Amino acid sequence: MVPCVHRTMTETGRQVLRVWLLRPAALVLLVCFAVSCAPLVRPPSDFLRTADNSTDRWLDTVVDVDIAEVRIIHLPLTDAFAGMKLAIARADAPVESLSVALHAHQVTRRQALWLLAEKYGLNVSVERVRRQPPYIGISRQ
Repeated sequence: MVPCVHRTMTETGRQVLRVWLLRPAALVLLVCFAVSCAPLVRPPSDFLRTADNSTDRWLDTVVDVDIAEVRIIHLPLTDAFAGMKLAIARADAPVESLSVALHAHQVTRRQALWLLAEKYGLNVSVERVRRQPPYIGISRQ
């Protein structure tokens, strides 16, 4: 009987080892799947729609977003959102200091902003001040 117990213990050890080896592979697969699906995720059709053609063209430009630990207030300084006019609604301090991360390739800026809004529970809208170009307003939901 001792050989059977030894064999069972060895098989159990191998199964545990396999599980530990599969965990990192599963995590890598999950991350790759999430990144590859980002272009398929579409915001609602009215998300950030404006009557301003130049703003809509800018929002519909396809970009690669590769940001990690970037404060919301600094989004216009990133390559993907360069040129964005941004305002934190109502001087919302928790939003202003919020650091965000997003890794999505070949998405529109509109999609990227929607993904950030969904991920971090933000309200993102296009705002206008009379005789001024539109800007993106961000606040907490």
